[in-house]
Amino acid sequence: MICIFDIESIPDVELLRQIYGYSGDCLDVCNQAFMDQKDKSGHSFLPLSFHRIISIASVIADDYGRFIKVGHFAANASIEDREEILLQEFSSFINKKSPRLVSFNGRGFDMPLIALRALKYNINLSGYYEVDNQNAGKNKWENYRQRYSERFHLDLFDVLGNYGATRSIDLDSVCKMAGIMGKYDIHGEQVFELIFKENNIAKVDFYCQSDVLNTYWLFLKFELTKGMIQLNHYLENLALMRDNIVGNAPYANTFIACIDKEINRYIKD
Repeated sequence: MICIFDIESIPDVELLRQIYGYSGDCLDVCNQAFMDQKDKSGHSFLPLSFHRIISIASVIADDYGRFIKVGHFAANASIEDREEILLQEFSSFINKKSPRLVSFNGRGFDMPLIALRALKYNINLSGYYEVDNQNAGKNKWENYRQRYSERFHLDLFDVLGNYGATRSIDLDSVCKMAGIMGKYDIHGEQVFELIFKENNIAKVDFYCQSDVLNTYWLFLKFELTKGMIQLNHYLENLALMRDNIVGNAPYANTFIACIDKEINRYIKD
């Protein structure tokens, strides 16, 4: 089983208030923290411990990369309880299923944040840490945290950037360069406003889903250029993804049109 995943986060307002004494509503606290961080470091991106996970989306595919479904964890959880339930469900999935993970910067952001926030709730994340499990095929050379092994975690940001040789790539520009849809409506920097200003968790979940669909398609192209799949299998997987995209998702029509355009490149008159 392959799990292409992505997370979205918002500032941990309670922790920011506790450590820095910020006042005001949640938006005020976020903006104060962003400004202070920019003054200190030149950018507004907060240290990992100040991020609170608000959404985890995934594409599930079989061992050969064939699309099965797209969705998100903790679908029915409230915003207040969501992080703990997200971590419980995702950790349980990793511990029980040992899927192959595929991400874009998942080694640098998503999994370290998941591991950090699991500490807050005392959640068992043993499947991520274990390096000696013969039944799952894990050893000291092949496990979730082994950077240069693609068996348990393929980080496309890491691999396409030649493991840090270049870091000047991002998911949106790489996807659009490669003919994949890319960002369709919002960007990650806007997520905190969707939660604290609009209370719109559904829009965040759909945005997170669109990112994993982009990452899945990029994964297919990576496998194609690597010689792991043939062109006909690539096109079959695209058609399978198109036919299983949730119809009421706001990204559906744009994404389907983009897939059809790619498939039509290879249809001969």
